[in-house]
Amino acid sequence: MTRIDVHNHFLPAVDDGCKTPLESITCLRAFWHRGYTKFFVTPHTGAMEFGDIQPAQVIRHLEMLRKFLVADGIAVQLRPGGELRLSPRILSLPDTSRIPTFGFNTPYVLVDLWEPDWPWWADECVDWLQAHGLTVILAHPERMDCLRLNPDFIDALADRDLLFQGNLGPLGGSEGEDGRGLAERYLLEHRYFMLGSDCHRPDHLPSRLGGLRRAVELVGQEKVDELTITNPGKLWV
Repeated sequence: MTRIDVHNHFLPAVDDGCKTPLESITCLRAFWHRGYTKFFVTPHTGAMEFGDIQPAQVIRHLEMLRKFLVADGIAVQLRPGGELRLSPRILSLPDTSRIPTFGFNTPYVLVDLWEPDWPWWADECVDWLQAHGLTVILAHPERMDCLRLNPDFIDALADRDLLFQGNLGPLGGSEGEDGRGLAERYLLEHRYFMLGSDCHRPDHLPSRLGGLRRAVELVGQEKVDELTITNPGKLWV
């Protein structure tokens, strides 16, 4: 199995990621040349500054992007997903129909949080998602303020049965030395269930591809294969 990117913003003109199909193709082609042939596209969901993209919208935009890829001759596969912003609004949902699980057919959901602290309602959101049979994967813990200030807080989150997705960007220097240091620490401590690019547009490519090289330097090819092939393959069903 070739590599799977589990976190990116390659759908054009839906959030703060790629603006045009050309930018999307540029990013996909760069990862394709590094052995990636499968991509979950994960636009922001529940983030009101982007209009709260819904699963049906993701499907429509995904189909359009697939047509561009066929015309360009890039042999990659795309599946839907989303990066769900934790918010008290989740607690009022009647069901999980608006929750963007990986592939829209698995019990895994990628979530993020940008509050400076871990609020009480974040625990309730995790409880709600887990009560509905979902496995919660927290995106880029190395970028979260509450973990930068208290890196050991990841133990409490792990005790809640959360899994963690590390970003290639901080490993490649996109978040400065502090961000790189925490990402390297979590990688060396085997905190991550998988690694994703969180690539938004072509100018992100150097740090993301550099992060992939740095991950191999730190933990070896076999471990990186686990985080970019084996474990993501559990979501590609």
